[in-house]
Amino acid sequence: MYRHLLRMSIAATLSALIAAPRVAGQTVSIQVAAEVTTKNVRSEESSLASVIADALRAAEKTDIAFVPAIAFTEKTIPRGTASVEDVLKALEYRSDRLAVVRLTGAQVIAALEHGLALYPQRSPAFLQVSGISVVVDPSAERGKRVVSVKVGKAPLQPDRKYDVAMPSPLANGALAYFRIWSKADIVREPPRTLEAAVAEYLTAERAIGGRAEERIAFRK
Repeated sequence: MYRHLLRMSIAATLSALIAAPRVAGQTVSIQVAAEVTTKNVRSEESSLASVIADALRAAEKTDIAFVPAIAFTEKTIPRGTASVEDVLKALEYRSDRLAVVRLTGAQVIAALEHGLALYPQRSPAFLQVSGISVVVDPSAERGKRVVSVKVGKAPLQPDRKYDVAMPSPLANGALAYFRIWSKADIVREPPRTLEAAVAEYLTAERAIGGRAEERIAFRK
């Protein structure tokens, strides 16, 4: 069960305090350059989920971020002006805390393969990502669908270690990811919640939906 961790009262208090960030007494407005949505979150790259994955990576200054599809609700935000709360409504479990897991490149690939195992079926384990670009061959056999991965602009190196930000339940092996990493791979568990990370990121960025890069590309 994904939500297997007890929620600490301090996390709930922090969550409530930052739920609606304000600047000079005014609620922060977010400019949405193009519609963002999580409708496709369980089977392909999701524009709104990418924003949230970016927030986790920025919060912990990691190489990569992973967020499983089960962490999201179905939410669409049209082009125009939105609030931080509008984006936060895309999170199913706002009070989950962050964790940073140190993985080899080989483990990163294994995690991506696990998320793709049911493709083209929708899967709660499908990973939304930040910091990497992935090319996938959907016609390949299960476990051999990832063709290439870049971290930033550099090819992923199987033996190199990468810090990966993710929700704490995922770090603790939810959705059968325990087959790929263990709790021993967790390098830190900050008190920051997903809600806090996303709110902080949006307060700084103030704009979403303007990026056109392809993070998960399926070969046709």
